[in-house]
Amino acid sequence: MANPLSNSVPDVPFTVDADLELGDATAPWLRAHGADVVIRRGAVPETLADVQEEGVAWQYAPGRVLVKPPAGMRFLVEGGNTIRYATEPGVGDVDVRLFLLGSAWGALVMQRGLLPLHASAVCVGEDVFGFTGHPGAGKSTLAAALAARGRGFFADDVLVLDPASFAASVRCWGYKDLKLWPDAVKMTDATPGQRIRTVSDFEKTYATPATASTRVSGRLMKLYVLIRGNSDRPCRIKETTGLRSIEALRTAVYRRQYADAIAGKHQLYRWLAVLATNVSVLRFERPFTHSQFDDTSAHMDRALPR
Repeated sequence: MANPLSNSVPDVPFTVDADLELGDATAPWLRAHGADVVIRRGAVPETLADVQEEGVAWQYAPGRVLVKPPAGMRFLVEGGNTIRYATEPGVGDVDVRLFLLGSAWGALVMQRGLLPLHASAVCVGEDVFGFTGHPGAGKSTLAAALAARGRGFFADDVLVLDPASFAASVRCWGYKDLKLWPDAVKMTDATPGQRIRTVSDFEKTYATPATASTRVSGRLMKLYVLIRGNSDRPCRIKETTGLRSIEALRTAVYRRQYADAIAGKHQLYRWLAVLATNVSVLRFERPFTHSQFDDTSAHMDRALPR
């Protein structure tokens, strides 16, 4: 068996064969033939017949998840090995890519017994340091800012973990689709690329960080929960323990309602309880103003190992 942390061969938990362009960032996951997961345009129902759990934009039935983002498209994720998608007229592949590698991807990895966290990350060698928090907390921007300081950009938005490794070295995987608003691009010396949506007034773009690691897999060491602090208070990093740590990890689960349905709430809690014993969970409270951005990024940079 190949070393799970080796760079000598592409190390991903599963491979994908897709009939649309998913970008260079997903290259290690893609195969033209013999992939574990097949992604194709096809018929997708408006609703599932045997729904057991559902939310505003999704439904769960045994072995299937229907994802219905409010953007003129639908995804049916089945058995951890198939994603079918359907779109309304005018919806382009760039729009499909965004939601496919987001909500649909989250359902897929859960069906395969993996756990996605809503986090961005940088790495130091094979050690990965993640950043999570509520939407708008600055996860992507902080990872890009650390890349501007020479840290290896590892992942944006979704960090995939293997629960089978939680009792030892916590294996994780990421892909390199960094997404930033124009002001964040300027603050982090990233290079802007294609817009992530075809909507004309949506200015967020895919971006190339100043420094990117070629590593696909790693060992998750720490997860920082980003907290907006007052502008008159200094940066603070404080470790959480016990139930607070488990709850922070639970909050960080990507599309947690999917995990509750697919894995079950009890199984999810057991996973997180073990994970909390092997990954340090810390709160990073810092001022959230543009004028203090360099100082807060420098504070986190000093906290990471060299």
